Amino acid sequence: MIEQNIEVDINDSQIGLRPRDDFYTGKYIHRSSHLILFNSKNEILLQHRTPTKKWYPNLFTYSVSGTVANESYEECIEREMQEEIGISINVKRLFTYPFFDTLDKAWRCVFIGKTDDNIIPDAREIQEIKWMDADELKRDILKNSDIYSPPFVEGMKKYFNEFYGNEKQIRN
Repeated sequence: MIEQNIEVDINDSQIGLRPRDDFYTGKYIHRSSHLILFNSKNEILLQHRTPTKKWYPNLFTYSVSGTVANESYEECIEREMQEEIGISINVKRLFTYPFFDTLDKAWRCVFIGKTDDNIIPDAREIQEIKWMDADELKRDILKNSDIYSPPFVEGMKKYFNEFYGNEKQIRN
């Protein structure tokens, strides 16, 4: 059976379902959920995408992403955490932002969580994981943005500018 994903319009309103491969053309807008995952050392988990990924291969990005069928952003993040990194934790929804380029057009919902659980990366999605100090990552994104996926760069800049260090933010 062909996997179907939600197509949305420029305002993130649902249009209907469309075959997943249609979104690889860059003509249609979809949804994705992403996790900024901290550990107790104030490090953020990065996943290095495999070379076989259609969008942004061999680049570092959020620790999980992708929606399928009629999933909500919340349902997606729960499933993706288990599938891609082998954990199930409480997360908090932070913000949603659009990122549209010639390769990929998506509304991206960013969640935040914290764990010291053992991470078990899905080898089909992730060639390696690494933890990076949040302040170091902030500097590295500015200095070496070409090693990170463009939607990750944009989302993390928003996170660092609007949320990082905010004491109201809950990181579990």
